[in-house]
Amino acid sequence: MSKPDFLLHERPARGALTRTGGFLTGFSHTLQPYIGCRFGCSYCYVSQSNVHRFYNGGQEWGNYVYPRVGIAERLESELARLHRRDALNRSAIFMSSSTDPYQGAERTYQLTRHCLSVLEKSPPGLLVIQTRAPLAARDFDIMAALGDRCLLNLTIETDREDVRRVLTPLCPSIQQRLETVRQARRRGIETQVTVSPCLPFSSLEAFGELLLGVSDRVIVDSFVAGDGGGGKRTERTAIPALYAASGLGEWDSQEAASSLYQWLHHRIGERAGWSQEGFTRQARKVTSVSC
Repeated sequence: MSKPDFLLHERPARGALTRTGGFLTGFSHTLQPYIGCRFGCSYCYVSQSNVHRFYNGGQEWGNYVYPRVGIAERLESELARLHRRDALNRSAIFMSSSTDPYQGAERTYQLTRHCLSVLEKSPPGLLVIQTRAPLAARDFDIMAALGDRCLLNLTIETDREDVRRVLTPLCPSIQQRLETVRQARRRGIETQVTVSPCLPFSSLEAFGELLLGVSDRVIVDSFVAGDGGGGKRTERTAIPALYAASGLGEWDSQEAASSLYQWLHHRIGERAGWSQEGFTRQARKVTSVSC
């Protein structure tokens, strides 16, 4: 029997929050409503992780998603435990580090929205939502209600659609994501754009001005600084071959990413962030943990 092109299989959630460290040192927990990610980005470090090796079911990265049914109920119990320990206000939760909480399956399962409803009732010190999907706009009501305890990260790695189509063909268009950021700002939701990883872009001025036109904060990252292995994880993905075949330059050069960060920092100061320090800055204010 041939394996299916795409595997969608429900799995009961045994827990919700996972203690974290490494690149996300400063956050106390991660929250993953799904295992796997339909966007299947060619550069995603998760494709080289134990999570993928354990759960892939013989599928390539991007070809399986397991909705973690019951995760909201688990989360409610775990938040109550943090509250009893007087630790909830000192908790910083990152949703999500190994999946996208607003990928297509969320339209059906609504696990992310159910988790947000629980978090609205028992808010941690900080919740950071990391996504590249316009579906996030569906939940702006809850994000707005969480106020300054919620930060929405929207990934926009480039301003070039030709690059997006080569490296992340299953992801929403750049314009869709830009409009999602604009909508979030209009709703008063604290939002930052994450250029993570920084992919080839048109020019410093054009991309930089585009970013500053939609967001007050921008985090820039590179393959080398941000894959958790100094570029070694990325080296094992399809990225080197895709860059070579498409004439995109040296995938492991940090020059463009560094130049973009410096350009932004010159204009918005500390509201521009670099790699790990930038990603975890707001969390460390809550947890008082150093990088």
